[in-house]
Amino acid sequence: MPYRRLPKTDQARIRTLRAAVDSSTQNGIYTNVLSHNTYHRAKDFLERFSREVSVYKRCVSEQSSKKANKEYDAALRKARMYVSHFIQVLSMSIMRGEIARNKRPYYGLPEDEDTVPNLFSESSVLEWGIKVIEGERRRQSEGGVPIYNPTMGRVSVVFEIFKEMYEKQHSLQQRTNDALRNISDMRFEADEIIFEAWGEIENAFSVFQGEERIRKCASYGVIYYDRPDRKKK
Repeated sequence: MPYRRLPKTDQARIRTLRAAVDSSTQNGIYTNVLSHNTYHRAKDFLERFSREVSVYKRCVSEQSSKKANKEYDAALRKARMYVSHFIQVLSMSIMRGEIARNKRPYYGLPEDEDTVPNLFSESSVLEWGIKVIEGERRRQSEGGVPIYNPTMGRVSVVFEIFKEMYEKQHSLQQRTNDALRNISDMRFEADEIIFEAWGEIENAFSVFQGEERIRKCASYGVIYYDRPDRKKK
């Protein structure tokens, strides 16, 4: 005897719910297979669940876009290079006596060192880019001569491009995580509605027997599997 098994994936849940909802009205006439309460609950939930799954899939697609990732990596490399070069030029200007050493803390840099901070990670590039820009603005506001090659204007442009893309990436990641969390929270309700709907569907077609009953229930989205002993036969 075939047995029922709840859907395992979100797409399967959507297909199952849609079959139950769509089959409940034929030629604009309500079939009465599902109760009004179950029908409307399934229909409303299907809309919400489908929307969340679509949002998640879209976010994942955007994140995995080769073009977007390639552009982001290029912006990151360029920002890292400009921030690093600016700090190196600042250090050389201090060693030449063109800028006072006590100005290094303006940039968040230790006064008694000439090393370039680690810019390996995205967050470090973001952190030091902000510090360098703010430090140079403060020094110039006190009458300091601007640093050239690269100029702060050029560093700012390159950095802002990276910063905008960085924030977009993290916003997209947050939306992806939110959608995935919403989907996860909704799965139990999806299975609960499907289980309830299947019970009503099978009850509605209880007057039929064998394959005919299975066929009618399956048309409303009930998923049946053959038991192992039946498959062997």
